[in-house]
This record gives sequence, C-alpha cells and structure tokens, in this order.
Amino acid sequence: MIKSLLVPVDSSAYARSALEHALELGKVYQARITGLYVLDVRYLEMPPYLDYSYAFEAVAPTLVPLDVMEKIRAKSERILNDFREAVEKSGLEAETRTEEGVPSQAIADIGDAYDLIIMGKRGEHARWGRELLGSTAEDVVRRAGTPVLLVEEKARPVAKMLVMYDGSHSANRALKFAADIAERTFSTIKVLTANDDAAAGAAVQDDARSYLEAQGLKASFALEPDRAPKAALKELEKEPADLLVIGMQGHSALYELVLGGNAEHLMRTVGLPVLLVP
Repeated sequence: MIKSLLVPVDSSAYARSALEHALELGKVYQARITGLYVLDVRYLEMPPYLDYSYAFEAVAPTLVPLDVMEKIRAKSERILNDFREAVEKSGLEAETRTEEGVPSQAIADIGDAYDLIIMGKRGEHARWGRELLGSTAEDVVRRAGTPVLLVEEKARPVAKMLVMYDGSHSANRALKFAADIAERTFSTIKVLTANDDAAAGAAVQDDARSYLEAQGLKASFALEPDRAPKAALKELEKEPADLLVIGMQGHSALYELVLGGNAEHLMRTVGLPVLLVP
C-alpha cells in the first residue's frame, strides 16, 4: 500500500524523528523515501530566526545579502546529504530534492505524488514560538490530499494504534490505512467511537469489526459518549497508544472547506504521533 514516502526536512529534532519513523515504515514496505527541503521564498522579505546574527530583523528584498541564501542552500545540501546517507545505510532507496516556495504549499503539492507525508509537528524555529502545533504542519494537513503522519520530537516504535472511527468516508479510509500498517508491523489496533447514542455507536463499530475480521485482524473496541477529542484523551489516559489514527474530515457539512474540527483539535492536543487520512 505504501510505496513512496515524502519527508520534509530541516535541522530540527522533529525532522530527525520524522526520518526515524520513515525508516521504520520504509523497511516494512520497502518504500522509496524522498527528503524534501523547501527554500522559503519569504526569507527574501523577512528572514525569520536564522543562524546568522545579522538576520534577526526584517530586511527589504533589495538589501538581503546574497550570502544569506548561499548559506541556506549550503545548509540544505548538508541536511539532504545526511538524510540520503541515513536512508541508504538502512538499505532503502533514497531521493532528495530542493524546491523554492512557501513550505506548506510546496510540501502539500509535491506530497500528492506520494503515498504518505511524514513530518514533525513543528520545525526548526519551534523554540521561537509558543503554539502547540507549527503553522507549516497545520497548513500541510489542511492542503494535503495525501495522508500525513505528524510526529513528536522523539521517535517511538509503533506497537499500538488508537483509531478514531465514526463511519464516515474519511474514517473508513483511516481504518483501512491503519489495518494495512497493523498487518505488516504486527501492531495492535483499538477502535474508539465517540457517540452519545450507544446503539448507533455500536452499529458503527460493527462495520469496523466486520472489516478488520475480514482482514484477519483482531482489535479491541471502546465506545464513549463524549465528543471525539475528549473521548480520545480519556481513552489514551486509561490505555496509552503509540499512534493516533483519524480521518481528516468527519460527518460535517463544511468538510470540503475546512479541516474537520475533531481532527484539528486532536492533532493539536495529543502528545503522540497522529496519522491523518483524507
């Protein structure tokens, strides 16, 4: 199912964690792994917190020193070379590419040609911001037509998955994605449905149970009357997991316009990797 992985890279610990997750999945699927470094064109107008002492303030485009971009390009080459070496050392096929543009747009657009995007929840400038989720990661999830795995600062082996399931088209795709990973990695699955109507929730879970049994997979199930984010946090407190899997859009009249509210809330609040499936 997964033959190609796209891993946006920078110098952050989050990017290194994304690479570790990519290597784990890459070995299982024998997938091609591509490292992508996006040269942010916005640097030309307002360089953010770079490693260079003279670049901490906004600089007019005509005044940006040429060596700033040269140093950024050299930095990208160094990061991508290290990335290629790590992938090839693991016995996998590696590709690297550098693009210019707005990172979130470039990642989402290029990611459409891959089976999975794996990236950190935050990037190399995380120390300068206070938000729980980096703006680039959030924007990629909103734009992407490809599943996105958002990872924490430290990688962790995936032995148990918690799958949020409400019976929607997006949830069904998420369940199939999780089932394929579980079958290949021998990780376990727990299916959580948040529904105030116990009968309706049980019927929804029967669909998930039928699908997983047809795949030869055993799973545990939980039904909570709370809203999805609260239900997920409560379940994770009772029984921790290594990966949360959720459809990007649930049953919502606005699903074509905005990211599903439950998915957005969960990817911001849970302290574990989140796989979001469109």
